[in-house]
Amino acid sequence: MSLDIKGKEILKEAQFNKFREAFIESLMEKISMEGRYGADIRPLIEDTLKEEAFVDFINKITELIEKSKIEKDDCSKTAGVLIEEEIADDIKEILHGQLDEEEDSNTSKEDQRLHLKGERLKFWKGPRLKRLLGGKHTRLGDISRLFKDHPILGYPVILGAMFLIISAVLFNSVYKALVVGLTLTIFPGETLKLMVANILGGLGGILLFFTSVTIVLEYILIAERRNTHIQELAREYLKRK
Repeated sequence: MSLDIKGKEILKEAQFNKFREAFIESLMEKISMEGRYGADIRPLIEDTLKEEAFVDFINKITELIEKSKIEKDDCSKTAGVLIEEEIADDIKEILHGQLDEEEDSNTSKEDQRLHLKGERLKFWKGPRLKRLLGGKHTRLGDISRLFKDHPILGYPVILGAMFLIISAVLFNSVYKALVVGLTLTIFPGETLKLMVANILGGLGGILLFFTSVTIVLEYILIAERRNTHIQELAREYLKRK
């Protein structure tokens, strides 16, 4: 999505260029404290617009937007969209490319209505975009990358699964193998077959448990490192000002 004729005119008439540098600086201060990897940047922009330093500007731009046949309740949100489109490239440059763009397919009906109306009024053009700090990520994707970066984690998982499978075969029961693996409960029996099944089931459960704990802790650390990286990029920009 990009600004269309009317959107550019409104920003120009509201004299956004007078506030541009101060607004970006305030946004970076917010990102340096609250920035989270994968977070949508639009709520941060909307929160920044509410700061006292931009009261005169937001009053002016919402007045202009309302005159352009946008409902009063939608004016602040429209202003946020216009400013996001205007400064998106600046933010991406400041964050060294750490601003991912994707088409927003999960938008609400209200946002869809506003987007279509903005297109008709020449505020913007193109598909509605969502811009995410750092980029989009999924837990499954992160875990896959974790195994790729640390292949040694795969060995205890494979070994633990094999032990549980063998235990299930020896018990002739998947349920018993899982009970032993999850609770370390031993099923009574004096035969060598049952003893081995109990031992392998227990070892398999232990291996999978501690590997799972390691994966969870590493995932938490990865998320925190990503957040810190985004915040540090914003701080670097503020130090240069």
